[in-house]
Amino acid sequence: MDDFSEYIPTNEQGMRCLQGLYFNNPSNKAKQLYYYPLWTGEYCVNYPYMIDRQYMNSFIVFLIEDGELSFTFDDRRDFTATKDSVVIMDCKKRNHYFATSDCKFIFFHFNGDQVQALYDYVTNAKTNCFQATEELKHLINQIFNLFKTRAFADKETTFSVLLYQLLIALTLIADPAPTDRSSLKQTPQMVTQALDYLDKHYAQKITIAALCKRIGVSPSLLSQNFRAYTDNSVHGYLTSVRILHAKGMLTTAPDLSIADIAEQCGFHDTSHLNKVFSTETGMTPSKFRKICF
Repeated sequence: MDDFSEYIPTNEQGMRCLQGLYFNNPSNKAKQLYYYPLWTGEYCVNYPYMIDRQYMNSFIVFLIEDGELSFTFDDRRDFTATKDSVVIMDCKKRNHYFATSDCKFIFFHFNGDQVQALYDYVTNAKTNCFQATEELKHLINQIFNLFKTRAFADKETTFSVLLYQLLIALTLIADPAPTDRSSLKQTPQMVTQALDYLDKHYAQKITIAALCKRIGVSPSLLSQNFRAYTDNSVHGYLTSVRILHAKGMLTTAPDLSIADIAEQCGFHDTSHLNKVFSTETGMTPSKFRKICF
């Protein structure tokens, strides 16, 4: 089993462990192919709690459940994470965090061959702290609760899927392009009009021709400008919006059938949703719902 003891202080002053520590010894297959968890815990801390690591080959995620925790990380500006914040850090760089008052948080270390690219994308703006959406809190609690079952050997793919979903959810928050119009001040009006229409009418049948007629531009002109300013096609953006809403319904409305979700998210039928969802996420809607519940 991997030995993480050198990274865990023997006497963490100001710390009370509420749940954990739970450790995973990932298989060679998991290390080669998957995103895999290492260890987790739920802490309640107060001054003089402090961790200062120079290097560890892992990444760490925090969910601040109450209070606040202060961070000094790499070359970033110092920051304080408050209640309902999610923090992600690359532990291969110096990470220093400490409490000056009461704080309760869940944390877990994890790794994987492709984590670095997603992490770099999420933190491209040198921001490591994000507001926790309901989706993020749900995913972090799922990962933590799965740790507590200690069924690591049987749940390696489930862990990998949840960790991937967590990182993807963070990319959507970190990248304002699809939803934050403040970054599109110089974007042609035709593009912002198209984005607004797609965001509001994703459940309806939408064709490029009809969209262009509504905006008053040619399909070729809209397609060219849309891709230039969003790095996506009109169809690709519409698909991502529909999939995002489908994921939301799958995880928050267990009584809705797959057919109902397909209809409410703008897909032709269940078969169409299954095909697109599987292409985009690597699993069927039914499997996604099963994992999330």
